[in-house]
Amino acid sequence: MTPIGHFMCASAVAGNIDVTTEKETLAAFSYYVFFLLVFGALTAFLSPGVWAMHLHDQFGNAAFLFFLIFWSRKETRKRYFVCLLIGGQILAAYTHIFDVIVLNLAGSVPAGMWRPHNILHTPLAALLIPLIATPLVRLLVGSIGFWRIFFYLALGYFLHIFADTITYNFQIYPLWPMSGFHFSLVEMIQQPDAVSQWLGNPLYVFSKASRENIDGFIVYKAEVMINLLLMVLFAAKSISRRAIAGTRSNGHIS
Repeated sequence: MTPIGHFMCASAVAGNIDVTTEKETLAAFSYYVFFLLVFGALTAFLSPGVWAMHLHDQFGNAAFLFFLIFWSRKETRKRYFVCLLIGGQILAAYTHIFDVIVLNLAGSVPAGMWRPHNILHTPLAALLIPLIATPLVRLLVGSIGFWRIFFYLALGYFLHIFADTITYNFQIYPLWPMSGFHFSLVEMIQQPDAVSQWLGNPLYVFSKASRENIDGFIVYKAEVMINLLLMVLFAAKSISRRAIAGTRSNGHIS
C-alpha cells in the first residue's frame, strides 16, 4: 500500500473505534479523495514514473507531519492517533530500510523469504519493535500509559502488514524466523478463474502493470477498495449511532 493509503487506512480504523471524531475522520477521507483527484489528473497527461512514487510519499508525509506537530500534545485520544500513525507510517514503513541494509551487508538482495519486504514484516516484529519504541514515543506524546502507547503502535504496525498482503502480492512470512510459510491475500483474486476474471488486474487504478512501475509508481485498486470499504463501515456506524440516539431521544420524550 502507498504511504497515503496507509495513512487513510489508519484514519478509517481510528474513526471506527472512536479515536477520531466523525468530522476529523471525514476530513481525512476528503484529503485522500483530493490525493486521488490530483494523481488522476496528473496521470492523464504523464506516464506514471518515479515522480508518482514521490507524490505518494509527500502526500502521506504531509498528513503524518501535520498530526505529529499539532496533535502530539493534545487530548489523549489525539495522542493515541499519533501513536497509531507512528506505528504504521514510521515503525513498519522504515523496516524496509533495515531489510535492505541487512541484505546488502550479507552481500546480496535475493528474492523469496529474505527479500527487502519480509524480514520485519512479521507479527513477531510487530510486537517487539513497538515495545522497544514505546519509551521513546512516550517522550514525544507524554505520560499517557506505557501499554496504551504500545497498543496503538502495534495496531498501526499490524495494519500496515495486513494492508500490504491485500494490496500487492509481496509474500508475507507470518511465522518467520520459525517457518518459511508465506502467503499474500491478493493472490485469492488473481487466479485465472471465472470469479476473478471480471475484476481484471486488481492492482492498478490508473495504469496497467509493467516492468517499469510494478514496484509502486501507481495507485493500487486494492488500496482504494480497502479504504472505501472502511469508509462504508464508518458511515454505517455513524448512521446507526444517530438512529439509536434518535430512538432513545424519542423514547425519553414520550
